[in-house]
Order: sequence, then C-alpha cells, then structure tokens
Amino acid sequence: MRFLRPSFILPLLCLAFSGCLQTAPVVKAPLGLTPENPLAQQSSIALAQAQREKVLTQAASMTGPKLWFAGFGFHSGSKAFRGDVLLTESRMREKYPQTLSFVFDNALQKEKIETPFAHLGSLTDTVKTIASQVKKGDVVTIMLSTHGYTKLLATQIGGRDYASILDYHLATALSPLKDTPTILIISACYSGSLIPALQNENRIILTAAAEKKVSYGCQPLAKNTFFIDALYGDKHDGKLSLVEEFELTKKRILAREIEIKFVPSEPQIFIGEKMKALASKPQNAWVSTDIIVSVGTAASMK
Repeated sequence: MRFLRPSFILPLLCLAFSGCLQTAPVVKAPLGLTPENPLAQQSSIALAQAQREKVLTQAASMTGPKLWFAGFGFHSGSKAFRGDVLLTESRMREKYPQTLSFVFDNALQKEKIETPFAHLGSLTDTVKTIASQVKKGDVVTIMLSTHGYTKLLATQIGGRDYASILDYHLATALSPLKDTPTILIISACYSGSLIPALQNENRIILTAAAEKKVSYGCQPLAKNTFFIDALYGDKHDGKLSLVEEFELTKKRILAREIEIKFVPSEPQIFIGEKMKALASKPQNAWVSTDIIVSVGTAASMK
C-alpha cells in the first residue's frame, strides 16, 4: 500500500470525524497556483516583501506600545481558514486601528496571487521580522487556522498537500518571541496537543479543541470555523477580558455542538505566568491607547 503523508490524511480525518461530512458535501478543490509555479512563487515573495515594508514603515512612524498581528490560513481545502484569519484581523483593527498586520493564506488562487502563501517558511520569517521590531509594552497576536491532527498542522496550497508542520517546528518558529507578550490562537482539530511544546511564561494559547478532540466548521464552503466564529463573531465583546471571552466562547460552541449532536470539541486555554495580568485585562486595553501616528502616514499607507 502506498504510504500517505500526514498532510494528505488530515483533511480526510477532519471531514470524516469533525462533522463536515454531516453538514455539507465534500467538494474536491480544483488545483490552483502553488509555489512550484515560478511566477506564482515570485508573486508570493513580492507580496510578502511589500507587506513587510508597509508594516515596518508604519511601525517606524508610531510611538508608544503597539499591537502586532500575523494570521496564517495554512490550507486551501476550506474557505473557513482564510475567513478565520480575516475575521481575527478585523477584530484586532477594531481594538487598535493602527494594528501592524501580516496576512498569509492559501485560499485557492487560480490565475493571480493576491495574498502570499502561508507555510512554515512564511511563519518563521514573519516572526523574525516582528521579533526584530517589538519594544517594551508591545503585544503580539498570532493566529493559525487549518486542518490538524495530534501535534501537527496540515499545509495545503492550491489543492496540493505539503509536509505537515509539527509541534517542534512551531516551537522553533515562535522562539524569537519567547520574551514578548504573545497571544497564540490555533483553530484546528486536536490543537490542544500543541500546547505542551508551545507554552511559555510570556504566552497565552487558545486552541479550538482539546488534545484528543476534533473541532468543527472546516467544510469547503464554510465562512469560519466554529471556534473563531464563537470567539470573534457577532457576539465578541472587546470590553471583556480574554479569560471572560474564552469562557463565553466555550459555552457558545458547546451549545452549538449539542444542538447539532456533535461530540464536544472542548477548547483549551493556557496562560503563562507573566501573562495573567494581560489575560484579565479588557481586550480593548491590551496596549496603551495613546499610540501616535505621524501626520500623513495614514494616507501614505493606503
């Protein structure tokens, strides 16, 4: 029997056990652009570089503590993964309009690359960029959305499967931020299994599911996964602390799972010793509100 890579098996497992098959038919994604296409790869690199230059220019014009955001939709098999990244980013911008934002996703792009590819390399490079710029008082939010299995996340670009991202890969990629207050949000099946390798005294980790549980909302045409919809959807309240918001998120998801008779996903939270104060602080007050932007910067960023 031909051996299947974990990244190929993961979507099948997620569809079979997460309720996706019960809520929508499986739609085989047509092949889109991948890094093997030279022009697509060049476009992805150029877009990532332009995004980096824009963010660094914006950061240089600001004083006071800053909020950084980096979102990664690692899988092209569902629109929900891109939707999660964009919804999370929008909530960050509601709190802080000058959020310094990086967005990478693998939503199918067939003719033209509009967003840079999301993979371990782009995550690693982005974390290094942020780590080189953060200052005292800054807060970083990193959001990852994809199919998952025990201690790993799947990567698919253009309908083509790539090597899975293992827990120690993530730990290494995030290590430059080990001394920086960081909120890590992971929406994937079995994502609670990643916590042991990623926990840190300067880190808060939210996962869509417990170590041995699946999560939901990853069918091909879904707008968002259950977890991100519950956390940052219409009922999100930035005046609440992250701890309070997470408790409400769990209740919202459980009620939804019970209604459609799904096995509870049991979202998890880890709060590092140095992050307890931030976790109890209103989300709208994570960083100082007296961020100053140089005159003309907003216009130049458009």
